[in-house]
Amino acid sequence: MKLNDAQAAYADTIGRYWESVGFSRAGSALLAWLMICEPAHQSQAELATALRLSRGSVSTQLRTLEGVGLTERIRFPGERTQYYQLPEDVWLRVMRSEGERIAAMKQLAEAGAEVLPATRQDRITQLGEVAAFFEEVWPQVTERMNARFKKGTP
Repeated sequence: MKLNDAQAAYADTIGRYWESVGFSRAGSALLAWLMICEPAHQSQAELATALRLSRGSVSTQLRTLEGVGLTERIRFPGERTQYYQLPEDVWLRVMRSEGERIAAMKQLAEAGAEVLPATRQDRITQLGEVAAFFEEVWPQVTERMNARFKKGTP
């Protein structure tokens, strides 16, 4: 499938965002494509062709994306081909999992207290303060998000 100009620009924007948060260029392109492709599921061969990537690169990046819950494999009855797609409610799940990252940040700050440097202690203490703030407000944010999407309001 050939992208029109608007789709290509959007895919590029999405790809640049995911690259900025540490994804590889190929992983970013896969995620961007899976956000806009039709049908919503694609085989590895289709992904490689559409994105002009090697099959090995597609395979490696799909394993990475699947490992963090951003893609899932599906099969259709009677077919041997595996397809990949974004899971339903993927973005809600991503945001709900932030609580785990906040807890991990707090643990890092607590562990850092044992090795607190003599200079610029803020390098560790601020991490604890930020984690404590988000630990306090994140449950309310998640609750509001859950209520909003239960009502079917995007």
